[in-house]
Amino acid sequence: MKTGTNVKLFLSVVMASCILWSNVWAGSGAPEEETTVLETLIVTGSGQKTKLLDTNASIHVINRKDIENSGLGNTAELISSIPGVVNQKSSSQTYFSIRGTRSGMSGGPQIYVDGRPINVGVYGYSKIDSIPLDSIEKIEVIKSPSTAKYGPNAGRGVILITTRKGTQSGKSLSGHVSAEYGSWNTRKGDAAISVKQEQFDYDLSAFAEKSDGYRNDDRDIKNIDGRVGWQFDGGRIDWITGYNESFNKYPIGLAEWQVERDPTVVSANTKEDGSGYEMLPNESDEDLFNTILTLDYDKNDLLINSSVGFSRDHQDLSYNKYLNDSTKLDDNYEDDRVENLYDFKASVGKVFSGQSVSNTLTFGLDYRYSDFEQDRVYPYDTEGNNDDSEAAADIDAEKKMFGANFNHELSWNIFKLQSGLRYNYVSYDLTNRVPQSISVDYDSDIDWSISPSVNILDNANLFITWNHSKYYLPMGYYSSNMSYDNAYTRPEDLDPETYDTIEAGWKHQMSKAFNYSLILYYTVVDDKIVSYYEGTSFQGRRNAGTSIHKGVEVEIDGRPRQWIGYRLSFTTIDAEWDEGTAKAYATPDASSTSVSDLSGKTVNYVPEYEYTAGLDFYPFKDTKYGSLTIALDLRGFGKQYEDYNNNLEMSAADFLDAKITWDYKGFQCYLSGTNLFDKEWNRMVNATGKAHSRLTTGSGFYPQDGRYVGIGVAYKF
Repeated sequence: MKTGTNVKLFLSVVMASCILWSNVWAGSGAPEEETTVLETLIVTGSGQKTKLLDTNASIHVINRKDIENSGLGNTAELISSIPGVVNQKSSSQTYFSIRGTRSGMSGGPQIYVDGRPINVGVYGYSKIDSIPLDSIEKIEVIKSPSTAKYGPNAGRGVILITTRKGTQSGKSLSGHVSAEYGSWNTRKGDAAISVKQEQFDYDLSAFAEKSDGYRNDDRDIKNIDGRVGWQFDGGRIDWITGYNESFNKYPIGLAEWQVERDPTVVSANTKEDGSGYEMLPNESDEDLFNTILTLDYDKNDLLINSSVGFSRDHQDLSYNKYLNDSTKLDDNYEDDRVENLYDFKASVGKVFSGQSVSNTLTFGLDYRYSDFEQDRVYPYDTEGNNDDSEAAADIDAEKKMFGANFNHELSWNIFKLQSGLRYNYVSYDLTNRVPQSISVDYDSDIDWSISPSVNILDNANLFITWNHSKYYLPMGYYSSNMSYDNAYTRPEDLDPETYDTIEAGWKHQMSKAFNYSLILYYTVVDDKIVSYYEGTSFQGRRNAGTSIHKGVEVEIDGRPRQWIGYRLSFTTIDAEWDEGTAKAYATPDASSTSVSDLSGKTVNYVPEYEYTAGLDFYPFKDTKYGSLTIALDLRGFGKQYEDYNNNLEMSAADFLDAKITWDYKGFQCYLSGTNLFDKEWNRMVNATGKAHSRLTTGSGFYPQDGRYVGIGVAYKF
């Protein structure tokens, strides 16, 4: 029986069991304090709190209970386990793609940690791997948000991470400490303390991790965060500061023969006949400092939400592709990258209430300024062969983003209408040492959204939403196109991507035993970006055409009895080119490139479907021996293509994760496992479409992690 058939059979059994449980045990079972996902409170862009049930969007929430039950080892793995969210990590940096909308080497959704943006660097990647799971209270993944509510570049989605705070414990002194040891000599440690004194509260947390990695992709991460909060009548002020230091050593994309020999060994990559070369891991040494001051006020129907923040990201990157071939050693280079990011936003709103009517108006402004500098050297280039490349890659750049937004929410009996409008102004200024300079402005761009809904049943929400937004490209697209200086990839010809998304959804909170949501989505991406090649030589990026992304998202959860809970998420992702062109190999064995018509082809790196199905068992809880929790999760995805012409296919994959946790009077011991069946799976990057067997060097095989088993202890007070 094929994998896809197994998956469909498993999902059918789980869904049938869910319906049976809801009919048999509705109204009995779980204690009152056990809430369902749809009851979860989230914070909207204007600062108001609302139940997930009442939101007119596809939002997936991971709460503290979900985090504690998950067998996954880090935050990136947990987020990418959400169907529709693909982790396209192929090096030391994490890139999420929601519904297949992300283009290569660029940031996906906007990610905020307690309001601090963590999309940094020339390509807008995230520092999500440095956030320990023990420090997170809640994760909200908004798959198609209104940019008027959530700020610029939200068209690809938004991820909001809320950390644990001392105010949530209700104690004057609280905290936790934990340690874990696992596969590949992985060591993790996390500690936090919180103090509350009258109107003031303080939090301090630290995290460290060292690991040899699955395939010699060593990592060494240190993170510290602090917060001071002041609660006053109607609102609060928070000052949050964090510092992260990370070192990563990781192999670049391997050739097929290297993966077949041993994907876990990097230093033995010379061919068996002694010819060829040895490939070395890249090295990234990075530190990120960020700080933010926030104000939230909600009293007497007046809403005020504002923040001002600063981030500084410094990365030393060593691109160590070759070792023992002197003719290729010159291609190794080192980048020194520094980015300063300034961020400001403020909104003010007013709630007008009457009999059966509520009207909320909110107006806001935001400004983001990024100053980036990159210096490149070729340390092994003794003859100056790469002087021109070095000068072209030495970049000074600025990016400015200004926006004004207006949001309106009208409620009348069972009806609700939400709408938003946003004005954008974005400018880029880049220079290198060739010399070459460009200046690009985008103004008068308008984003908007409209969403009517109706509560035709108690605890149910039927809605339809239409969002229109722009995605403004990262500076790395412009800087790399400058360095290649190709007539087909001129940086001044790049345009932002445009997103039009229609969602229709139904959310229904039936009982503790059975709750579900069903959402249909349809997204049109205009001016979608692709990588441009001449032969197998990358020459930058260009706007290719229009792609259409559509599918169905289903989420079900429940706690039919006190000793068992279940959850199921499933999404289809049908991503297809409506029209467009790319330069790629016509067939896998072709010896020359041609301009390919993309019309009707599947967008590469997008799986056909994704799913997660889980069961939580509570054999005993709050007994004199403590509490025991057993969690099982099956997750997987369908096949996908790695090239524009759909010649090269990556197979479907399924993974099993598990965690056993014992709690006793504040102490916790756990055993967790990820990919327990040790499924081997390679992420492949080869947009040219030329067969891997014909590429002895430079192809992109990235073996993904094998089985990980960890054991940990924690203490909460």
